[in-house]
Amino acid sequence: MTRKTYISILFFFVCFALIFSCKKDPVNKVVVTPPDDSIPETTAFIPPVIKDFRAFPTDPANQMTVQGIALGRKLFFDPILSGDSSLSCAGCHKQENSFSDPRSRSIGIDHLPGKRNAMALVNLAWYQNKFFWDGRVNTLREQAATPIEAADEMHLPLAVAEQRLQNHLEYVNMFWKAFGTRTITKDLITKAIEQFERTLISFNAPYDKYNRGEGSLSASELRGLVIFNTEKGDCFHCHTTPELFVHPSKIFSNNGMDAATTIYDFTDAGVGAITHDTSDYGKFKIPTLRNLAYTAPYMHDARFATLDEVIDSYNLGPKISPTVDPILIEKAQTRLQRTGIWGLNLSQQDHDDLKAFLLTLSDPDFVH
Repeated sequence: MTRKTYISILFFFVCFALIFSCKKDPVNKVVVTPPDDSIPETTAFIPPVIKDFRAFPTDPANQMTVQGIALGRKLFFDPILSGDSSLSCAGCHKQENSFSDPRSRSIGIDHLPGKRNAMALVNLAWYQNKFFWDGRVNTLREQAATPIEAADEMHLPLAVAEQRLQNHLEYVNMFWKAFGTRTITKDLITKAIEQFERTLISFNAPYDKYNRGEGSLSASELRGLVIFNTEKGDCFHCHTTPELFVHPSKIFSNNGMDAATTIYDFTDAGVGAITHDTSDYGKFKIPTLRNLAYTAPYMHDARFATLDEVIDSYNLGPKISPTVDPILIEKAQTRLQRTGIWGLNLSQQDHDDLKAFLLTLSDPDFVH
């Protein structure tokens, strides 16, 4: 037998032995573990019970869970939901500003400015309907979806968002834990964000602690509270409920900031542009007064940089337009007949006291 033949036979037996041993060796078997299709257990979110607040509103169509909230929080702070993955919801709703934007206009991914100042996101669970300054959507879930697709904001079709998240293993697992499905949909994306936004609850402002008997207000703040709740300041007609300091049934108002001869003279038609009802032109959603210390600039168009400017404007009295709130006009006319002055006629002390009270509605715990 030649040396070459011997080496060939030896090589054949070595290869045969290796192949045979691999087949017999269970370590080298590829074992595919089927996914666990049992519905995952979720933990229900238990909202705080807060003195003087109405019961936390529940939504049977979107039961809040710890897992759903965690998913919504991650989505809220993740720029993956914008067209170029550079802007998250939190980019225009900053926690240190009570989830509002300190800029007069938010800037979208295409460098386009928004139409109005971004509203603060606080105690949203107690808003029953009508979101955005013009009330163009009826539910918080729709509110969550709108900026993602808007061309001047995050500019990402939700169908593309679905696919992006579907390709992200961490998100697939989080959706499974929150909703019991590995198929990510627009509906589940917005449900998760809605759950997180409903947990943005502010209830530890100095006024809240005073109401609960856990703290006190200064003499100036107490005088401001009286001004707020009487005809002297005229604030309580639009700002009442403790959760939001908005009226429980009065959603929109023209607060007399702009003079107009006809409804078509308004620079921004507000609610009227959505409803096309002539009585809605120049009206906007009444905003919460909570966390005013953190939410400047003020009004839908950010026209006021400071709270002092806001008080000064109201002190001058309402400007005349076809849709101005009739209560404001009635009160102004009564003052004019009685004192000869159209505006509130607040003294500097009154001004300072009212401002001091309004600032007691700001909750440092919430922004941290």
